[in-house]
Amino acid sequence: MIIKIFSRQQAVKQSYTDFDGSKIIISISDPFEEKAKFNRNNISIKSVLYLSFYDIDEKTKSIFGGYDSMSPIDAVLIRDFVLKWENFVDEIWVQCEMGISRSAGIAAAISEQFELDSTDILNNSNYIPNMLCYNLTKEAFSKTEVQI
Repeated sequence: MIIKIFSRQQAVKQSYTDFDGSKIIISISDPFEEKAKFNRNNISIKSVLYLSFYDIDEKTKSIFGGYDSMSPIDAVLIRDFVLKWENFVDEIWVQCEMGISRSAGIAAAISEQFELDSTDILNNSNYIPNMLCYNLTKEAFSKTEVQI
């Protein structure tokens, strides 16, 4: 399994040029933002999970309490989506607006689920993984039934 992290712009562009293998996309946008528009004619893209929450992490959640951060429900949706497709795809693309924080946190947690090395994400200066996204996703994968 290959996990790739993209910004919105990169992922949309890649959907028009990468027709190899089979993939699913976890697409994260800010609330009230339009969904990313991937190439619908790209048959290598098997499914897209669209989620919407702000880039708020554990440190800033109390400050921005009135805004939507990732929730345990979002994490369960990610877990169920990935587990549904894991035997049918070669790649998982995780995309958020900039491809730096939310997508990196989620990609690191998914990598660990598949026993892949996440240090190239967690210790990479190109990323600032959102630890709320990372922790919620890891927790969802660690439980068969998540209580919300």
